[in-house]
Amino acid sequence: MNNEQYLLVKLAEEASEIAQIALKSVQYGLSERKEGQDLTNAQRLNSELSDLFIILTFMQASDCFALEREPDEITLAKKAKVEKYWDLAIKLGKVNG
Repeated sequence: MNNEQYLLVKLAEEASEIAQIALKSVQYGLSERKEGQDLTNAQRLNSELSDLFIILTFMQASDCFALEREPDEITLAKKAKVEKYWDLAIKLGKVNG
């Protein structure tokens, strides 16, 4: 495994951990503490997001990935798509506006 592959594995691990905590937070709330843990879901999510940013920093430093800083067409299109479906979810009563 080369450095790029290793960092991509770490990126996937962190993304998976973020997804898990986000889903638990939907079910139980951000203030819930998992039995046997000292941290709330919000604190755990913050920690995992920090870990993700660290991996992104390593990826940028090793020149295997360049995170776009300025909004480009793809970023703006994704933002518009998220807003479109967010508005639809509100309209359907699935999300409180």
